[in-house]
Order: sequence, then C-alpha cells, then structure tokens
Amino acid sequence: MDALWWNTAAVLIPLVLTAGAYLFHFVTVKGAVSAFLFAAFIGLAGGFWWLIAFLALPTAGFAATKVGFSEKKQEGVQEGKKGERSWRNIAGVSLAPAIAAACFYLAPAQYSTALTVGFISALAVSTADTVASEIGVADHRVWMITNFKRTTPGINGGISVVGLLSSLIAALTIAFIDWIFICHHVSALFLIAGLAGMAGNLLDSVVGATVENKGRISKYGNNFVTAFAGSVLGFIVALLF
Repeated sequence: MDALWWNTAAVLIPLVLTAGAYLFHFVTVKGAVSAFLFAAFIGLAGGFWWLIAFLALPTAGFAATKVGFSEKKQEGVQEGKKGERSWRNIAGVSLAPAIAAACFYLAPAQYSTALTVGFISALAVSTADTVASEIGVADHRVWMITNFKRTTPGINGGISVVGLLSSLIAALTIAFIDWIFICHHVSALFLIAGLAGMAGNLLDSVVGATVENKGRISKYGNNFVTAFAGSVLGFIVALLF
C-alpha cells in the first residue's frame, strides 16, 4: 500500500468513524477527539489491519452498551447519560494497545509476532471487561472476587456467572477476529491473546476490589493498568511459545 495513501487513510478513516460515533451518542466530544487520536496513531504505527483490529474494540463495546440499556439506566449502572464514553474511558482502554503499536513500530522484526499478540491481548482485556460490565450487570447473583461473598451488582470487584462466561467468550472472539485481521491465517497464538485478555479482565476485578474501591486508583487507571498487564503477559507467553 502506498505510504502517502495509507497515511491519509489512517487519518480519514478514524475521523469519519469517530465523528459518526459522536453523532450517535457513543462518545462525548472529548471522547471522539481522544478516540480519533489513538486510532490514527495505531493506524500509522501498526498499519491498516492494526487499525481495523483496534476499531473492533469500540464496536464490541458500543454493541454491549446497548444491550438492556433501559434496565441499566433504571438501575443507574450505565455509562454517561446515554451510554456515551468520555475521553477518560477511551484513554483507559486505548493507551495500552497504543504502547504495543509504538513498540511494534520501533522494535526489531523478530519481536513482531509477540508484539502482535501483546497488542491483541490488550484489546481482549478491554473487550472482556466492557462486556462483563455491560452484560454481567443483568445477572444479580454477584460475588466479590476477593472473598466470594454475595455483593451488589455493578460494584467494583463483583463477578457473576453471566459476566465471566460472556467476558471469556468476548476475549476469545475478539482475539480470533483481530488475529485474522492482522495475520490473515489461523494460529493457536490467538488463544494466548484471548486467555491473556481474560486474565487481565480478572485482574481488573481484583484491582477494583482491593484498590479502586478504596479510592487509590480510578476505574480508568485500572483499565489501563490491567490492559497493559494483559498485553505484557500475552507478549511474554508468545515469546516462549
């Protein structure tokens, strides 16, 4: 692909999509700007298919947001007023894959496959967390991950059967789709990314229960830390695979 053409497309594609996301109330104004900057950066650093893979994350997130939205709003567990994401939401889930894309651009070619797994792992963490949060709240049988005592739906650190199953399926599905997008063939490496994504999602619940609930970290900081941890885990396991 011609470099000039791609550089232009890497800017125009995110611009059009984030503008549309704003018009449909998926993101705030600042959220749209943040999403555009991260998407364009990943597209320029990783290439066309990295951008497409990255864009699968908000697509899955927005779809999960709209599932049972009226019930979520009634219970006060929805994002924003209409399910829209702020720039903090966007940055929390986008910074880790952006770091992976930067490393991919700068690192020697021998690390490209492992960094691809790390990139997809970060996306899998965020997808699993979003799906668990958006769909898991429908299950009112919730237990705290640190002591497995029954707790309130929507609380940080709360897990449910529906949330765990839906997040595992989401992590493996997004890992498979993104791997196909980027690598154009099937490989067991997508399982590493998917399982690293699920591990990061579980870590998100642990951090939420032990640190976030005490006000020592924001949920956006938790999103970044756990997505980054999942990315590093996926990268290391892929190197050893």
